[in-house]
Amino acid sequence: MLKLLSSLLFIAAPASAQPLPTLNEVQFDECIKLAGADPASAVTEASLWTQQGGGYLARACHGYALATDFKFDLAIPMLTEAAKLAEDKGDARAARFWAQAGNAALAANAASCAVAVADNEVDRARALVALNRPADAEAALTTARKLSPENGTAWLLSATLARRMNKLPDALSYIQTTAALLPRDAAVALEAGNIAIAAGDEAAARKQWEQSIAIASNSRQAATATAQLAALAASAPPPTEPQSR
Repeated sequence: MLKLLSSLLFIAAPASAQPLPTLNEVQFDECIKLAGADPASAVTEASLWTQQGGGYLARACHGYALATDFKFDLAIPMLTEAAKLAEDKGDARAARFWAQAGNAALAANAASCAVAVADNEVDRARALVALNRPADAEAALTTARKLSPENGTAWLLSATLARRMNKLPDALSYIQTTAALLPRDAAVALEAGNIAIAAGDEAAARKQWEQSIAIASNSRQAATATAQLAALAASAPPPTEPQSR
């Protein structure tokens, strides 16, 4: 590895070429490869790298190597810390590290940890939507649903995002799962109506919005449903006058 690292220092890239990877990036790639071939050695190397200030990449490789060596309980905190630090640095790989932490938790039967990671992905998805990064938000929600299939919020947000991305079959599937998990929820009924109207089913949309109002008449969701119903009524064609004979 040292020979590879030192040789990179003397490679002169053309002006138009992409910047060379940093030493940390190269070491991370080598560490991950080693973890796949010899996880025990990778654990030793990553541990030393962490002590030498390798940061979140060292921790990520350390956690990955531990998980590859079936030491899932030890991998969880290492991968979780790597994910948090990567997120703080704005590194998009944070999502991968969170997913790996959740998978390690599932493998270790640490359900509570998996749920915590899933909740983090849901929060991350909300932020990504606000940043107009729907594809990244979609990936985060996919991870959340995988880690915690009983998380109704993850399914609801998935349905909303799929509707906004015009993926109506996915939206319908997600909202059906959501309704099974959260059978009497004003937000679920509201979104079910939104999906129905997007699909052109006004009767179903009206029914769902009316249900949202019935479930929680003083809620924000009920206010939105009321406005949607009013807009639907305003757009309806006037009744046909009977023809005189």
